[in-house]
Amino acid sequence: MDSGVSIPFNTSAGDAYGVLWRMRELEGWDSPELDEGADAKSGADGLWDVENFYGGRTLSIGGVFTAPSYEEREAAGYRLAQAVPRDRLVAFTLNETTPKWVRARRSGRLKVRPVGELHGEYSISMLAPDPLKYGGAAVTASLSVATPGAGLAPPWTPPVLVPASSSGLDQAVMTNTGIYSSPPVITIHGPGASVSVYNYATSLLLAYDLTLGASDFLTVDVAAGVALLNGTAQRPPAPGSCVTSKFVMAPGDNLIRIFGTLTEVTPPSADISFYSAWT
Repeated sequence: MDSGVSIPFNTSAGDAYGVLWRMRELEGWDSPELDEGADAKSGADGLWDVENFYGGRTLSIGGVFTAPSYEEREAAGYRLAQAVPRDRLVAFTLNETTPKWVRARRSGRLKVRPVGELHGEYSISMLAPDPLKYGGAAVTASLSVATPGAGLAPPWTPPVLVPASSSGLDQAVMTNTGIYSSPPVITIHGPGASVSVYNYATSLLLAYDLTLGASDFLTVDVAAGVALLNGTAQRPPAPGSCVTSKFVMAPGDNLIRIFGTLTEVTPPSADISFYSAWT
């Protein structure tokens, strides 16, 4: 959810009120914090190493602004406060060669100081709970089970080789052009039963032991690690499935395929969407 107020930094036209915003400082965009979890060995040199994970990303943004009048200079400070609320996430986009964005909220004190009648200085601290930077355009695909009994029925015991599909309707190559794995959102539509999605790039299967009616849908939010049936009831993965939060899109090409059992003439289907990701 955004605030409804947009602050364009470093543009010649300025914002809708004629205020020119200049960003002179940006810290924290290069990398999020990597929380260290290694423990010291007792009575020996070295550490017991563990898998480390990124924490949140903290951004510090600072610069100056110029308004066409005293009144607009004063109002600009309040619009900046509105654009960066304390209680919800807003998008901060940096127009690199490949534009990227994070979602963050205000953290700490927002500083706005007048410097003369038409000029001011600002300093913002923002916290992005999700540390990843995402590409601007979503990568999407729509798949449907091609024929009754096509492929293998879950649960599977890894490692497993998935047979090739001849139709192509039940598989698609989805490319993550970033450098880090990205969590997709998958919406599985009925009618059908025992629908699963397989990623050849990661060798991970995501499966749900459900029978869906024609109006039923299961929304899988990998970032949140939850799957909601018809938007309300949580449903766990089936035996043999990976953990929901692990079904990510690896950097590069991901060959995705859908499996399932037809219960009516219309096959079960899935809509998949994600953004390329960077650290």
